[in-house]
Amino acid sequence: MKVNTNKVRFSKNQQEAYDFLVNMQNYEQLMPADTKSFEIHESGKGFTVGVGALPKVGMRLKETNEPSQIVFESPAPAFDYTLTINIEAVDENASDVQLDFDGKFNMMIEMMAKGPLTSFINTIAENLGKI
Repeated sequence: MKVNTNKVRFSKNQQEAYDFLVNMQNYEQLMPADTKSFEIHESGKGFTVGVGALPKVGMRLKETNEPSQIVFESPAPAFDYTLTINIEAVDENASDVQLDFDGKFNMMIEMMAKGPLTSFINTIAENLGKI
């Protein structure tokens, strides 16, 4: 299952955008309005969020390619997914950010999760564009 957002204009240059997005505390302000819980992992390298009817979703920092890419992965071995954040420089005051979610789920889970996950990923991107 793939979810790719449109590019969002972020009012920070590429390095500032990278610095903002690699800081887990900043994700709390990007979450949807119906967020029930947001917890940063003890390591500081990921977070778990509970949103709406979705079960809690975890994101663990997998790798970075400063200042253009941040990759998260599932912290749970039972679920196989990644969230890749690509950051393109526009000028000294802006960058374009795109979120790409790639999950390998069985058909039943994919049918149930596609709509809510798509909404969740798109809301993060939209909220990023509002900062």
